[in-house]
Amino acid sequence: MRKLLFFLSVIIFTLNSCKNENVSDYKVSSVVVKLVYPDGFNPIEGIEVKMKNSSSGSEFKSETTSEGIASFEVPQGIYEASASETRSVNAVGYMLNGVNSSVNVISESVEAEIKMEVSKGGSVIIKELYVGGCPKDDGSGVFQNDQYIILYNNSPAAIDISDVAFALVNPYNAHATNNDYNGSGELFYAKEGWIPAGSAFWYFEHDVVLEPYQQIVVAVNGAIDHTATYSKSVNLADSKYYCMYDLENFNNTGKYPAPSDLISTEHYLKSYKISLGNAWVLSVMSPALYIIRPEGTTLKEFVNNPENDNMYGSNQARKKVPVDWVVDGVEVFLKGNDHNKKRFLPTIDAGYVEHINKLGYSVYRNVDKEATEAIAENEGKLIYNYSLGTENSTDPSGIDAEASIKKGAKIVYKDSNNSSKDFHLRSRASLRN
Repeated sequence: MRKLLFFLSVIIFTLNSCKNENVSDYKVSSVVVKLVYPDGFNPIEGIEVKMKNSSSGSEFKSETTSEGIASFEVPQGIYEASASETRSVNAVGYMLNGVNSSVNVISESVEAEIKMEVSKGGSVIIKELYVGGCPKDDGSGVFQNDQYIILYNNSPAAIDISDVAFALVNPYNAHATNNDYNGSGELFYAKEGWIPAGSAFWYFEHDVVLEPYQQIVVAVNGAIDHTATYSKSVNLADSKYYCMYDLENFNNTGKYPAPSDLISTEHYLKSYKISLGNAWVLSVMSPALYIIRPEGTTLKEFVNNPENDNMYGSNQARKKVPVDWVVDGVEVFLKGNDHNKKRFLPTIDAGYVEHINKLGYSVYRNVDKEATEAIAENEGKLIYNYSLGTENSTDPSGIDAEASIKKGAKIVYKDSNNSSKDFHLRSRASLRN
């Protein structure tokens, strides 16, 4: 028994000695990793950098300084260093990713770089446009003072939209006479690099940040609960909603009744008026709506600069908006009308979506099926068999976006700058009960 105990004691002593010897051979090195960004992107503080040991799988994390440098203390070995971030620039979301698969940590101090690659992750888009109104309950006609627009952040980065503004092309209807076409059948302003804006610009007075894959509703007129009077209409009285309300410029109280008390005055959009009229001329049949972000100047300075003026006919003032300012746009045609003509340039919208008004329909953006299904968090949250399209106009993805959002899914919408592919006519506005 004593011999057995002695033998076990020797084994334990030997194992401990080996363990201590390994600890003394455990070498730690200082590693500095620098993120190298593409042109137009400066390093920022707080970006997480990871170092993973290729042999053991051990992972170490650190955050960058404002110079884009992360510091580590790690055991010697071969590592994979990686970093990933999302950010927004000029109302567009970008994804920046980088990997260095062979960081050899074999000396006391090591310096390494990660080359960051950029890809466009999406931007602020017009998700839905409801302009045509709905039937009155008694069958006596149609109610059309319940228009709304939904903006959506189609990217994984939060986007500041405080300087985004709404604009309309004049001619306001696609099927109206269009004098902007020259003798060659081309829009004359195409070669000059601008797009006309009529009536007014609407802008946010206060800071607005749109979180990833989230939306904001903007009531164009009547920021109240319309369903109290018309059951097929929509309830636009919600504290989260925004509304266009500026009685100094647009005093048509039929279009702009006092907003619901639920909506903060900080959610009121204000306007810079361009031409005559007591209401913004958002067509109930076939508008060309777009959102802009001014560059190199403010919206106010742009509006006040006479060099940006253009007249349509003898008495309809317009503004010449640089095409580069356009963040997103949707061209709507009146279904079945032979006189529809494009007003947007192909760089803004190469197609159009057909609309039928008076029936409670809305123009709704299609889901990008591949991109949406690629989001790992969406597993088990996507609802298929979408059934709210109209005859010959539906979402080809088959995904019911609104039902999926209610289950917590993150939706990526189509954004090809072609409304023929990106939108469909929805038989029931998404905000309708």
